[in-house]
Amino acid sequence: MLCRKRCCKRTAHWGISAVARMLKRAAWLRQILARNLAHGVRDFGREKRNINRERSLEEAVNASSARLEAWLAAEQSLPSQKAQRNEQVLQLCDALEQLPKTQREALQLHYCQSCTLAEIAEQMERTSAAVAGLLKRGLRKLRESMREVE
Repeated sequence: MLCRKRCCKRTAHWGISAVARMLKRAAWLRQILARNLAHGVRDFGREKRNINRERSLEEAVNASSARLEAWLAAEQSLPSQKAQRNEQVLQLCDALEQLPKTQREALQLHYCQSCTLAEIAEQMERTSAAVAGLLKRGLRKLRESMREVE
């Protein structure tokens, strides 16, 4: 209140146009402040770079080498185990061929190439929810096909 009285006394000799300009400038600054606050609140809710979502290159290499080691171990197994495994792989390939193209592609990207849902969605130009549905239905059909073969 005291500040307002002092401002009024100091600006009394300025005239109405100067006071109007000052009020317009204050309103303009309030708008800028309100927009900056709104943008800050909006940005706070966004999913920006998150260290927990990042995967290191070293982890990817380790996972790849673990798959390679498992494959090599399978190569060194008994001939009867190799034959059984080859038969299962052929059955799986036949079952995959029976799936619709979109389900087959989603399954291959996710399980063979270790892509995330977001990466598959981007590649297939679909939403993550749609890709999750493709994976779920594809797995269900694969399981049914594999049970029928057994």
